[in-house]
Amino acid sequence: MLLTIVIASVVLMLLAGVAFCFVRYLPIIANLFMNITIRRGHAEDEPLEGETVTFGTSDGVMLTGTLAAAPDGREDAPVIVFCHEFTSSRHSVTRYGWFLATSGFRVFSFDFRGHGESGSPVGYTPRQWVTEHEICDLRAAIRYLRSREDTKRSSIGLFGVSRGAVTAVVVAERDDAVLAVVSDGAFSTSHTLFRYMRRWAPIFVDSRMLLLSTPDVTFSVFRWLGTRLAEHRLGLRFTAIMPAIRRLRKPVFLVHGEKDTYVEKAQAQLLYKAAGGPKELWIVPQADHNRAVDVAPTEYSRRIVRFFQTSMGVTEPVVTTAARV
Repeated sequence: MLLTIVIASVVLMLLAGVAFCFVRYLPIIANLFMNITIRRGHAEDEPLEGETVTFGTSDGVMLTGTLAAAPDGREDAPVIVFCHEFTSSRHSVTRYGWFLATSGFRVFSFDFRGHGESGSPVGYTPRQWVTEHEICDLRAAIRYLRSREDTKRSSIGLFGVSRGAVTAVVVAERDDAVLAVVSDGAFSTSHTLFRYMRRWAPIFVDSRMLLLSTPDVTFSVFRWLGTRLAEHRLGLRFTAIMPAIRRLRKPVFLVHGEKDTYVEKAQAQLLYKAAGGPKELWIVPQADHNRAVDVAPTEYSRRIVRFFQTSMGVTEPVVTTAARV
């Protein structure tokens, strides 16, 4: 009898603890999606030279892009579509991919909705987390290329940075037009959120010991519920990279900074392990989030060009230029 009472008491205490965390912590998890928490400052980017174009998405948003001239006038040159990071613009391709145009590729870079010169639906606020809106934007960019006489037969590769990298991986898996993808600083929303929850839970919830003893499966339930609550509040749907990269059968090159303070390198290793097709991983020593291009510019350009040339059948010589000219 006494043992039954003790067991029942323990169960009730655990249930009460979970209920306490649910009521106290769930809104905080949702707020991680509601609030903008990562902003990377950069000097103003040099504008990408080329034809300024506009095109529409399937949900009626007008986007702005720049299509660089074909190298040596070759209209059959493969096109690399650049996907910029959060709070940046299409012109940041001149910082991350200045070397592409001299290596046999044509560059197409566009502003995601709510960025640069692209439109933004009423009530929409871009955030660091990838949603179906960003997927819609990139797929619209690919459709636009397929609608032009000078690019409709060109092979297509994707090159994304941070949030743009996640978008590129997901679209590469969904869109048959894409042959290969380079991902610099990609992250899993669910794994990043889990890390935030573990780090900040004791600040917002009074019982530290209770949280420390809470199993990961409980945190996973909170994460799932918090994500659904945020989607409901924002009227959108977040996109997961892990299922996409597991299904991806196209070549993917993952670049990540060893000293990344936003997205730990373990995430890159996890993505690499999950990738289902040809894959490469480069952990760049001493590089922070999206800073591999600054730490190792020559190797950065060499590796990315070599990857695209190998994956897309380009025979131009590999560049070794260390900086833009």
